[in-house]
Amino acid sequence: MLLPGWAVAGLLHAAIDAPVTDVTVYSDRARVVRTATLDVSGARRVELPRLPDLVDPESIRVEAEGAQVSAVEVRRASAPPFPEKEARALVEALDRLDGEISLADAERAALGLQVAALRRIRPAELAASAQEEKGAQASGAVSPGSWGTSTAFLIDTAAKLEARMRELEGRGTTLKAERARKVADAERLDSKPQEAGLEVVASLTGTGRATVRLSYLVTRNARWYPRYELQLLPEKQQVQVAVSGLVSQETGEDWTRARLTLSTALPSTLTSLPKLPTWKLGTAERFIPTPVRKARQGTPLLPMIERVAEPDLEQVLRRWLKARASGTPSGASSMQTASPEGMSSRTSSAFIGTVIDSQARVPVADVVVTATSPSLKGEQMVVTDARGEFRIPGLPAGEYALRFEKAQYKTYARSQLRLRAGRTVMANVELLPESLGEVVEIAAEFPEVDEEFIKRVRVGRGANGASRQFESLAESAPSGPSRVDTFGVSIASSQSASTPEPVVNRYVGIAPPQGWVRPSLAEDLPASLAGGYDLAFSAPRPESVFSSQGERSIPLFIESWPVELERQVFPALGREAYLVAHLMGPSRGALPGGEATLSVGADRVGIAALKLIVPGESFILPLGVDPAVRTARNVRLVQSQEGLISKDDVNTYEVTLEVSNPYGFPLRTRVVDQWPVSKQRKLEVTLVRTSPGAHRDEPTGQLRWDLVIPPASKKTVTFEYTLRRPRDWRLSQSQ
Repeated sequence: MLLPGWAVAGLLHAAIDAPVTDVTVYSDRARVVRTATLDVSGARRVELPRLPDLVDPESIRVEAEGAQVSAVEVRRASAPPFPEKEARALVEALDRLDGEISLADAERAALGLQVAALRRIRPAELAASAQEEKGAQASGAVSPGSWGTSTAFLIDTAAKLEARMRELEGRGTTLKAERARKVADAERLDSKPQEAGLEVVASLTGTGRATVRLSYLVTRNARWYPRYELQLLPEKQQVQVAVSGLVSQETGEDWTRARLTLSTALPSTLTSLPKLPTWKLGTAERFIPTPVRKARQGTPLLPMIERVAEPDLEQVLRRWLKARASGTPSGASSMQTASPEGMSSRTSSAFIGTVIDSQARVPVADVVVTATSPSLKGEQMVVTDARGEFRIPGLPAGEYALRFEKAQYKTYARSQLRLRAGRTVMANVELLPESLGEVVEIAAEFPEVDEEFIKRVRVGRGANGASRQFESLAESAPSGPSRVDTFGVSIASSQSASTPEPVVNRYVGIAPPQGWVRPSLAEDLPASLAGGYDLAFSAPRPESVFSSQGERSIPLFIESWPVELERQVFPALGREAYLVAHLMGPSRGALPGGEATLSVGADRVGIAALKLIVPGESFILPLGVDPAVRTARNVRLVQSQEGLISKDDVNTYEVTLEVSNPYGFPLRTRVVDQWPVSKQRKLEVTLVRTSPGAHRDEPTGQLRWDLVIPPASKKTVTFEYTLRRPRDWRLSQSQ
């Protein structure tokens, strides 16, 4: 069995087994430690497992016990080359199979219609009279003597058609099976056997057994969130606190049975400092030292020749493979380049054109041209040929957008291009190199040309007369301040590249270097919820967190905290009693804030958002409604006096509040009510008395009683207030 190239390379350069043993997860990153055990005899080069692209190369560290690390090499690894020839062959094979399957299905459907039509034929019996016989013959009826011959002909013809249908059905099954195999090959090509990453090679010196540890920082795609489960145990007067962390990661590697530590710290990252130039002192009047920017290097006399990168068509081929494997019709995208020969268009509408370099004025090959439109299913892509020419045929009428992409060139795109049925739009484009500075875009319309013009100006590979015709048309093109191509196509031009860059003296001081940005974290991340504390929580046992597999709840520890329970009642608003827990923060250390699930016994009562918990600091948790405790409120008009001399009315109200305790233990209860407050000078409200005495809040009119209700009993509190108003006033209430 032959192995692919990437498999052979893997066998020749196999890395040692170094599983992930320790992981510290921060708010938005993670530090990973891999450990390997091996035998060393003298000097040995050890290739460690390939690391994902998310690893910071500056953070890689290699340590060894039982051996000495003499050198560590870190290099960027490249993915195996994409098999372009095999991909093109697969696309062509899938196109051919799709066409043959479509033809077989169409022929089979047509034969089915013929068989159905033959089965509907029924001979009609002739009448005895000659007139009727003549009329019957004129209408297509046959005599009973010829029924046998006609029936045999119909049966024989139907049998032949059905045999052909079975043959086509078998051929279709064979073609579909072959297509399924090609689709499997396409999926195999589309998936890379090994992603690019970092290769780490360590040089060890020693004798005997050695333990090697490789540590590195994954800069993103790893996170954790603190979670709490608080369960009130009323009979024990305790709250059981279970602390856990929700961990997830998409780093490309699995953490299998690793020792996890969840941290709220912010690991430092390398920041490059500014470099001060040398100051040269001289003699001058009123000399002031000033930092001077280093002069730029002069332009070389001869232009430097840069090597043009090879065209990367891997992404285009992958899109083609996915389109064919998903059953997209072969006309949806084209493998052809600019050549019109060999291309079958479903309609006569098309885009054609040439792409050139705006500076060198030479054709640009291997430019990916993408056409998209609401009237087009998917997108259609072609690649320019060596002449920079392209053709996108078989397009339905509609509004299109064209995009031109190639490495080392600025991407150019145009939208709102109207393509009418039976017309061809010529789109000649000039691409700007990436090395140019500010860009000014000059827009114009893409003209339409008819088929006769296309025949006269043939754009195709091998059409020798095409360049001469384009040149002759270019000579007659009008000249102007901007470079507009022969057919009025929108292009991009740059400002003068010879303009020297202005020199700006920059202030040099102790401020952070330019580009430095203070880290900004979301409010729900542990580093924000910890309030500046660097906290770390280790999982009690090894845990596994797999890449891109969602969140994993990691239990950290369980504690029992003493609690003081209190019922709070608001009789003026409702008869319910609310259960509230007062905690003093008895934890051994600070805990970050986070979401908490609240339960009373086995009943879940809700969710709360905890803030930073500091040892010795009290905080309150609402635990829902206590249905066993009920309240009652009664308001009674005690006295009413109508004004005779002062012409004022005075009313006296008595409010009675009653709270019952159904439990067999004393019940701490806070009762909250209020008397009305007036902002009118002529409307006077006076609180006369409270029994027992209550805490008063004059601006809001709130009254508060802190009571201890004996077991299986009830307690009553009252307050009384007067309301004086002018005799003819009608009162209303507002919040």
